[in-house]
Formats: sequence, structure tokens, C-alpha cells
Amino acid sequence: MQQDGSDLSSTNGSRPVPRSSLPRKRRSRKEGFFTPSVLFLMTAVLLTLVSLLLIMTSVSGLFSDDYPPPGVMIITPSPTAPVPTSTVKPSIPCESCGKVYDASDPLHSIQPFFTETVLGNATLLYSKNITYPYYSVNGHTTLKAVNIYPVTVLVLEYFVPDVTVKKVLVDKQTIEKGILIDTTYKTVYVTYPDPDARFEIRVYDESGSLVTAQGFAGQYDTGMKDIITFYRQGNYTIEMTGKRIDFAVSIIEK
Repeated sequence: MQQDGSDLSSTNGSRPVPRSSLPRKRRSRKEGFFTPSVLFLMTAVLLTLVSLLLIMTSVSGLFSDDYPPPGVMIITPSPTAPVPTSTVKPSIPCESCGKVYDASDPLHSIQPFFTETVLGNATLLYSKNITYPYYSVNGHTTLKAVNIYPVTVLVLEYFVPDVTVKKVLVDKQTIEKGILIDTTYKTVYVTYPDPDARFEIRVYDESGSLVTAQGFAGQYDTGMKDIITFYRQGNYTIEMTGKRIDFAVSIIEK
């Protein structure tokens, strides 16, 4: 009897053997990259990274900007007593007030500015210390005062240098029967203000007329300060001459 070839198999003409009884070859299945061991390893790494991220976030939250990170030392300086400072009142330039020019010394100029004096607020128009030395015949200074407002004052303070003079004085005289027999002398050194010190100031108005004149010694007294007051607005010329004297001149607009 002939059987279906799908169920039988013959070898070398022997009796056919059913195929179902023959051993089957097991096919090897090709595995991919994501094997269970790889997936487990990747999961472990991911969990480790998440843990580290959470730890870093919690640590950064503990230390804000007001606190230093661990290991940083903060040195707080000890409080020191405040150092007293002198208060200097600011001076404000004056654009609309009078101006004074030194015609004899163009290099010396002063910009008028508001200041505070013992008499209150004022405007300093001019200020300078001048010396007329002993070896000069006569010192001379000319000031041009422009647009002077009332009330403006010109203040002069004199500083007369001392001089030392050698003097020979009679120390003792011997007189017998009304007749001078002998005289002895002694030498002394006397210091006093220079008697040759002189100073004069003359103020002229715009027309050239003399307004006032003051000074030190000579035809004037020997007071150590003079004040000239301007009561009328205008332009003035101030002439100062002298010798063997120091003085400070200030022109102040009140």
C-alpha cells in the first residue's frame, strides 16, 4: 500500500519512517540589544542619576545666597568708631555778581562764589595776600572792579614786619663840682614795627573821580585794619601803593 509522502520518509529503500518520529532541529533565535540584563543595568544607572539630581537639588536649597557653602569661612569685621570729618560748605559760583580783575597781575584771578562768613551768606569777589618788601621803593597794585553792587566792602588787614635797631644809651656819668668828668655808655637792641612802613589805597569811580582814600602810617593812622564800603553800583578802579608792609585784601559782596 502506498502512503502519502508528506507523512512518510524513506532512507536507502528501507521501510518508510513517519516524519513525526524524526528528531527536529531547533532553530536558534537571534536576540536583540535590549536583553533583560541590559535593561536591568540601564534601569539601575537611571535610578542612580535621579538620586544624585535629587541630592544636589536638596543641598543647593539648604544654602541660599545669604549663607556660604560648606567649607567657606566668613570673617566679620569688628565695628570701629566713626571718624569725625569736618563739614565743608560747598561754594556756588556766581554768574550775575560783580567781578574784580587784577590789572597788575593778570595771572591771579578768582571766580566769584557764594560763601558763608561770620556775618552770614556773602559773595567773595577777590582775595589776595600781597607783600611790598623793604627793598622796594614802592609796590603798586591796580584792581579793576566791574559791576559792583551795594553793599560791597573792601577789607584791608595790615601786617607790619618788625625791625630791630641798635641803640647806644648813656649808662653812667661822673660829675665833680658841677663838671662832667666821665661818661659810660651801654648798647641795647630795640624791636618794634618798621617805622618806614607805608600804605595807601585810592578808589576811583567810572568817571575817574576820587571816591575815598585810606592807608597806614604817613598821613594816616596806624590802625591794623581798614574797611571801605561801596554804596553805589558801578565800575571802580582801586589803586594800592606802599612799601615795607604786608597786607591782605578781600572784596566781599553782602
